[in-house]
Amino acid sequence: MTARATFAAFLLASCAVFAGATSARADQPGCDSDDVATVAGSAGADASASFWDGILVAPPPAPTPGQGPSGSVNVGSRKITFTNHGTYVPAREDRTIINFGLKHVNAVFGGLEQGAHIGLGVELTTADSIKWVELSGTAIVSFKLYRRFEVGAYFPKIGDEKTHARVTFDYLRRTEDNFFGIGPRTSESDRTDYDRESRTYGAAIYRDFVGRLTAGVYATIANTSIYAGQSNDYPSTTAVFSGSPSVVPVTLFAPGLDGGSRILEYGVGVEYDARDDSRGLTRGAYLFGRLGTADGLDKANTFSDFGWLVAEVDGRAYVPLGGDRTSFAVRGTVDVQDPKGGSQIPFYDMAYLGGRRHLRGFNTYRFRGNSAVLFSAELRRTVWAQEETKGVDVFAFNDSGAVWGDNRSTTNPTVLENDELRGRNWRFGFGGGVQYRYSKDVAVRIELAQSNEKTAFYFSISRGF
Repeated sequence: MTARATFAAFLLASCAVFAGATSARADQPGCDSDDVATVAGSAGADASASFWDGILVAPPPAPTPGQGPSGSVNVGSRKITFTNHGTYVPAREDRTIINFGLKHVNAVFGGLEQGAHIGLGVELTTADSIKWVELSGTAIVSFKLYRRFEVGAYFPKIGDEKTHARVTFDYLRRTEDNFFGIGPRTSESDRTDYDRESRTYGAAIYRDFVGRLTAGVYATIANTSIYAGQSNDYPSTTAVFSGSPSVVPVTLFAPGLDGGSRILEYGVGVEYDARDDSRGLTRGAYLFGRLGTADGLDKANTFSDFGWLVAEVDGRAYVPLGGDRTSFAVRGTVDVQDPKGGSQIPFYDMAYLGGRRHLRGFNTYRFRGNSAVLFSAELRRTVWAQEETKGVDVFAFNDSGAVWGDNRSTTNPTVLENDELRGRNWRFGFGGGVQYRYSKDVAVRIELAQSNEKTAFYFSISRGF
């Protein structure tokens, strides 16, 4: 057995052992295989935890205002507590923090977004040993050997108990992410992969308002480098595309490929979370919005003229149909990024579609453009209600979405076509699956998705979106 296969077996076994202690919000990946078990039936990876959860890494077991769902299970004489968090803003990647009774040491699942396979790590924290601040350090690694190292400081009280702040340094390495080109009509046969290394400084301050409303401001500086992809199955992005705007044809221009980028981003965000998992299927609503601006800083590379405005909206509704056993869930997301003048957006920072959370039935990061829209609908039915919060559900779903926006040329016909949102560029995926809800926080989900390009199988510790 190879070292990678051994590591994969270890991760899968760990996921199985800790599943009873792992929490998963309705959109939380937990132990998410994402495209680990994807069936290539070709015809030719949350997100999203609370926007501010990542600013809030609270010492278990005491919950802190604004954090994700938390709970506990008893294993023998030991109580295991778990809390869901996202990473620092503006990224809304998810992670599950598990405490086994050690005040300053926690286990971590997730935290590496889609395409990384299962992430497993450890967090060291001062917990409540220092009254006015919590210091923490986190290390996460996945089966694909993607890794994240993060250190941060969380300030639970800024002026009063409803205002919080967090500063973070994050190192991220993803060695073989997919890139098919830019635009809604790229070919599946153009698949390449690239190696991304990022160092990001982040800070945010936010406030809990009445009800379930949270709002705040954030700022990040990200220094990203791009290298040849490490996959043995596909050519490297650096061998097929170019980071130079003068390349011919211009459709081979991938902004940020040669030397990466240094990006300063800041903005405001607001979140309203009225979801309820306390009885049966998820009910209620969720709304998130963000406005931001990003600018490229000087960096020694071929091209560094980056700058764009961003507006993001993510809305979800969960409607009971005649009781707690049947529900209709819908989600709509729009991520609009508008380049400033003739500036570009690095290809790895563009909006995208593809993967379990972003258009099921397609490869992760299958389509990229300046902007993206996604709609998802699921009809969910409980077929066995073991208890009020425990049971087996089946569901059928349909996803549809499109990318658009391309600022690389004002004359190239392909680029001009990419720049518009056209009906023929929409992509569709459909399928179904089954999930077992162990509690209001813990669920295991299996999904089978079909598109015009492939059949895909997904496994996650999740209640879906």
